[in-house]
Amino acid sequence: MKVRILSPSDGAKNEIWWADHWVKRDLEIEFAKQNHSVVDCNADLDFYLFGSYAQADKITAPIKFCWIYSHPDIVQDNFTAQFNHVFVLSKPLLLKVANSTLLFGGSSKTFVPRKEKAKYDLVFMGNTGSLKRIETLKYLIDLKKYKIGLAGAGWDTVLGSQIEGVDYQGPYIDNAKLGEFFNQGLLSFYTGHEDMRKEGFVAVRILDIFRSSENLCISETNAGLHEMFRNIPMYGNKEFLAPQIDWFLEHPDEREGVALRCRQDAAEWTFGRVVDEIERWMG
Repeated sequence: MKVRILSPSDGAKNEIWWADHWVKRDLEIEFAKQNHSVVDCNADLDFYLFGSYAQADKITAPIKFCWIYSHPDIVQDNFTAQFNHVFVLSKPLLLKVANSTLLFGGSSKTFVPRKEKAKYDLVFMGNTGSLKRIETLKYLIDLKKYKIGLAGAGWDTVLGSQIEGVDYQGPYIDNAKLGEFFNQGLLSFYTGHEDMRKEGFVAVRILDIFRSSENLCISETNAGLHEMFRNIPMYGNKEFLAPQIDWFLEHPDEREGVALRCRQDAAEWTFGRVVDEIERWMG
């Protein structure tokens, strides 16, 4: 079958900086492995990665699938009605989107063992698109007790003089080197968009961290994580994040044990599994 994947990142400025770009690429690789032809036009199946309506006017194939894997707060019923099938990233959204089934995310990353002692207590990678993310990082910097490595677009602007409290490695880290970046830190934290957290959407970035490195990621509270991990550490707000960071820094054996279990759990979530599930509905 000829498959075209439409992504919010298509044609965007700095397209390779978008996580959506790499999700699209990983899906294309897996579809090709399953002997489908990945095309840019005249597709038998258009697979729409929903994060916005930016590519909505390009959905023209006879068979139309959609995967709502980001920004569920902007999904409209009249948009999803056009698809033969809709996949959603979390159980709560099943009740809100007609003709939908559950499809968790995946990661294509390869594990990279830590070769040298970690340089940082904490690393973070991500842009400044979330106010809560900015507030959390500013709070941790103000505590003045952690060595922090940072990468992502916009931080040199929003942090002002606080940028001196971190080792800022620029707006973008090569996707192939994510494991090397996260291995520089013993810990990381994740906070995403509020609508995704409320709906239990688990970001691909969390899976990438565990599949590619020895880093232990502490995630903002998200009910969807319980579906994918046995005991990933979570925090409710920035004031509760710092004590967890302190505890894991003071207890290396426990930190490494939890990280190992999270890596084992993350190993199950691949894009090969994602495409296998999509194929069940392709007929």
